[in-house]
Amino acid sequence: MTNPAPLTFARSWALPQTRQAFALTQCGWAAALSLGLAFGVTIGAANAQNISDLDWQPGQTYTPTIISTPHNDVRKMLRQAKYSQALLLVNKALANNPRDPQMRFWQGFIFEQLGQPDMAFQTYLALTQEYPELAEPHNNLGVLYAAKGDYPSAKASLEAALRANPNYATAHENMGDLLVNMARLAYERSLVITPKQSGPTQKIERLKPVLEITQGKP
Repeated sequence: MTNPAPLTFARSWALPQTRQAFALTQCGWAAALSLGLAFGVTIGAANAQNISDLDWQPGQTYTPTIISTPHNDVRKMLRQAKYSQALLLVNKALANNPRDPQMRFWQGFIFEQLGQPDMAFQTYLALTQEYPELAEPHNNLGVLYAAKGDYPSAKASLEAALRANPNYATAHENMGDLLVNMARLAYERSLVITPKQSGPTQKIERLKPVLEITQGKP
């Protein structure tokens, strides 16, 4: 039986503003105001912002004009893949507001980019415990579990993400990739118990094209 191969899973890099706002009820007014300005919620100076400027995703090349706030400054650093500088900004913001869920989520994401998966794991785990209604930390935690080969825990995390947000496409895709790989392992275990079966072998062969994609192979 082969060992679980590393999967190519999709991570979330930010909390959607609508779901993020739900978590702010426990963060205090300062956090709510800061996040409101950063994500285009109608609070004071945020009215002057173009919300489309705040919808940037990694890989886009345009430079939006955004009012300088701690959250927007971090987004700018992430857009430029300046992860060390972004982490400094995140840590500074968290010193003032340790419960800011977006900053903490970014902290976990940055830890991953800097090759510190254990630190990212602890960050995401804490977020899932304090803000179980947010799907994105559950998803990214599931990705890290899968990277360790802990598929049952990865499945539980992705299920939690989908309970929090049944329309979360990234978690659905990750769950599909995970289940395909779990199916392969189950077929291989069946062959270990009864080696002369033809059914599991044929099914593994049928799964190979999908398995190669989920494992990041060309």
